[in-house]
Amino acid sequence: MPKLTKEDLHYEYSWTVTAGDNPRLISDDANHLSRNEGYEMLLYLNSLTGKDKADLPKKTRLIVEWMLKEHYKSTAPSRQTVTGWVVENFSKLSPSYPY
Repeated sequence: MPKLTKEDLHYEYSWTVTAGDNPRLISDDANHLSRNEGYEMLLYLNSLTGKDKADLPKKTRLIVEWMLKEHYKSTAPSRQTVTGWVVENFSKLSPSYPY
């Protein structure tokens, strides 16, 4: 499946790199996921895989974007915590995906 692009995303993000951030070193840059920075969200969404490392369709990644923007409440979540939450809540929340 093709990866998401900036144009695929449904929410507004900052695409400006802030001091101390490096969009080419996102996984090394910080342990937490900034849900307001587009390059971090795009890389995170595109890094998600299914069972046995299966690729995910764009729609699944967009559902995760919606879940994180509309339903996830932590202010500075680690990527590992976010992924655990997504796995735990995907089947419950995904039927309500509005797009």
